[in-house]
Amino acid sequence: VECQVYLQQQKLKEYCDRKGIVFEAYAPLGSPARPWKKDDDPDLLQDPVVVEIAKKHGVTPAQVCISFVLHLGIPVIAKSVKPSRIEENLKATQVELDSEDMRQLRGLERNFRFFAYEEYVVDGETVDEFWDVKADEVFTVKQPEDKRLKTD
Repeated sequence: VECQVYLQQQKLKEYCDRKGIVFEAYAPLGSPARPWKKDDDPDLLQDPVVVEIAKKHGVTPAQVCISFVLHLGIPVIAKSVKPSRIEENLKATQVELDSEDMRQLRGLERNFRFFAYEEYVVDGETVDEFWDVKADEVFTVKQPEDKRLKTD
């Protein structure tokens, strides 16, 4: 699920937790090289709060963005094809954001999607309206029975 500083997905994360679904985040950096990027789209890596926190910890803005999602208890998929960036992304696991950092980053929530998926939404619906809440309320994940543990 797209999850980043500007789209923190708290409600969806809570839903997944209740249903036993692992919530996994992609695009924690806002996919800055995406081909459909608009000139007026925000840039997470240039956000003044993100940049300031990065300076405070001596890390990159990308590491702050990844670390933020990790601090929310969410596994992260951060795509890169450059070995140096892959290594940099992995070091985000070592960034220790404090409660003030998290408060400031939480305050950046804009409900802004870099991946809008508008082609899937029915005429006039918003992405949020597309979600079938009634079906979700009755959905459950059943744990598979592990037959190896039986002793009979």
